[in-house]
Amino acid sequence: MESRDRSEIRRVFEEVYAENTRTKNIEGYGDMYTENALWMAPNVPDRCGREDIMAGFAESIAHQDIDPVFTADEIEVMGDFGYVIGISLATIYPEDDSPSKQAKFRALWLMKKECGEWKIDRQIWNNKPL
Repeated sequence: MESRDRSEIRRVFEEVYAENTRTKNIEGYGDMYTENALWMAPNVPDRCGREDIMAGFAESIAHQDIDPVFTADEIEVMGDFGYVIGISLATIYPEDDSPSKQAKFRALWLMKKECGEWKIDRQIWNNKPL
């Protein structure tokens, strides 16, 4: 069971999150979080709760497209809780026709299993040099 849980956490981290970001799927993005999740993105105020997180995500994609690639480095499961640590390399395409840019982030997500699904409960990431 723990192996299946790790695989599911990896799928959320590496595939689902990236796809929702790439496609600007605000509802899908919000569905990845617990109701009382905490979103701690760099250089912006923290967001608390699914609706607030969706608003923060909408702001972050309002004037740019983001094409991220996530790689999980460490995943641990402890019952209905777990965490994942990984790296995101993203290409950011501003909608004002300015040049694209690269960004690298280190991420730590605390995950919680709700009704059989792994959700993000606490999420923090920071900028890293390329």
